[in-house]
Amino acid sequence: MKKQRISLLVPDLRGGGVERVRLLLSREFVAKGHEVDLVLLRKQGALLGQVPPGVRVIDLQANRIREGFWPLVHYLRANRPDAILASMWPLTTLAVLAAKVACFRGRVVLSEHSALSRSPQNGGLSGFALRMSMRWINARADEVIGVSAGVVNDLHALGLPADVGLVVHNPVAISDTNNLPGGWDNHPWVKKSPSQRLLAVGALKPAKDYPTLLTAVKQTLDSGTDVSLLILGAGPLQVALEERCRAMGLEGHVHFGGFASDPAPFYRAAGLFVLSSAWEGFGNVIVEALAAGTPVVSTDCRSGPAEILENGRYGKLVPVADCEALARAIGDSVKEERQAPELLRSRAAFFSVDKIASRYLDLL
Repeated sequence: MKKQRISLLVPDLRGGGVERVRLLLSREFVAKGHEVDLVLLRKQGALLGQVPPGVRVIDLQANRIREGFWPLVHYLRANRPDAILASMWPLTTLAVLAAKVACFRGRVVLSEHSALSRSPQNGGLSGFALRMSMRWINARADEVIGVSAGVVNDLHALGLPADVGLVVHNPVAISDTNNLPGGWDNHPWVKKSPSQRLLAVGALKPAKDYPTLLTAVKQTLDSGTDVSLLILGAGPLQVALEERCRAMGLEGHVHFGGFASDPAPFYRAAGLFVLSSAWEGFGNVIVEALAAGTPVVSTDCRSGPAEILENGRYGKLVPVADCEALARAIGDSVKEERQAPELLRSRAAFFSVDKIASRYLDLL
């Protein structure tokens, strides 16, 4: 494959799953001999320090998505990359329009990472714009990718033509770090036996449905099974969730660890990873847990978990928002013999960066 200049367009480098995926792809593309521009609306975010060597960061200096239109047009005209990979609507729509205005002749590939029909963006005028853009603008890209079959089906329901859209799963990798950061040695979560340590990783926002998880933990404790939950993540719901814990008497059993730039040692220290989401695009954190050899319990939400866990072969699946079912699955997992770590890691290898990056390069 000839050497290419590839542009990856994202809003910024906040500590989310999409941003981590773009950093993984950037590193792999450079390793395979390509030139990479990481094009950001704003050069900001917790992951800026993790930009791989050799990757050029382009700051469009746009405070809002629509303000990034003309800077992106100018960038495309001046740099003429061979391909641009844009992520997350409405930035995907903006990329198609900017490419047309710039008379861009390279490949335009769009990637959606969530079930947009479940997001607040699918309401009112924003929802109308979403559906119209899927049908009349995004469909004109060279390729439209969904990170799971569920996401692609959701895009079709929003108006993307049935003959457009393909599945490319997210690449997932975790570091080799085993040691927890300094200061964690005496943390109450670490003091528990490994089998009692529950871990959840994800932003503190409605999609993750942490209230259901907290209720499930309360029911697990009430049933006589002692567990301790650590939630890694930050977000707008933290104060409300902390108050909920106090009201439920969970202060000593639920801990908020904040954002972790490297969650790998936490996955390895946990006895069980739990995802309680109401909806997902893919569920990178499930694969990260599998890569650490840690058993998984997840809601069978739209979309991603059932695809990753092969309908329960590699972890337990429970209905969305079902506190009782989630509590039973947690209790059973804590008590029963763990799945072989080698089996879980073998499933995670299906989503290796090398495999997924090669798939992207074929499309770009």
